[in-house]
Amino acid sequence: MQDFGDGGAFVLGGSGGLGRAICEAFARAGVPVALTYHSDRDAGEATVAALETLGVEAHLFQVDSSDRAGVAAALSNAAGVLGGLHSVVYAGGAGFTPEFLSRTEEAVWQNWFKYDLMGAINLAQAAIPHLRETRGAFTALSTYQGKMIEVRGSPSAISKAAVDRMVAAVAKEEGRHGVRANSLQCGWIGVDGVERLFAMMPHLREEKKKTIPIGRVGLPDEVGETVVFLSSRRAGFITGVNLTADGGESL
Repeated sequence: MQDFGDGGAFVLGGSGGLGRAICEAFARAGVPVALTYHSDRDAGEATVAALETLGVEAHLFQVDSSDRAGVAAALSNAAGVLGGLHSVVYAGGAGFTPEFLSRTEEAVWQNWFKYDLMGAINLAQAAIPHLRETRGAFTALSTYQGKMIEVRGSPSAISKAAVDRMVAAVAKEEGRHGVRANSLQCGWIGVDGVERLFAMMPHLREEKKKTIPIGRVGLPDEVGETVVFLSSRRAGFITGVNLTADGGESL
């Protein structure tokens, strides 16, 4: 069995961090990739260059996830140049700054709902017609806070919980068309944003080594390979799942 059919993968937020790791994992599987960036074109171009070095076709699109028409246009353009889309991945989000719920300003909530929750919804709605054609898969990055709330992490926890339920709705409604949908609830992964947070809160790194049963934070490539698996035919009977990748911290 081939892991993927004709066409390629579309990764919203693929220009850096976990998004780049996902793009590179698809490339290692021989899948051509279309990826997006919001404002950092240099990061997007660097990711495209890395994918081309891995031997696959890669295309870059500028997308504001809150712009429904723009998201739909990027998907259509990507499907055109790649010959269809069998995998669509939401790897977006909003800027994270730790704060207690009682002190979180309205602008922070609005930012998460606009760019994360609505970004995921905009992508899923625009992706469904393409995925029906290929009987493909939609995968969204989420957070392990769906199972265990972190103090001072409520905006992302609440927004991503809604993303998880949206994914479940897609799985329930689109299964009859051969479309699967899952989310990957990530724990602490060693991307730049997490490293910056560790620099702001030096005690946190050692604390996480103690609270994560595996004894370390996750690797971006571990997330990338898991997303590729969920997108592939090897996971053909898996849909509506919120898979947790947190080293056991939420147990």
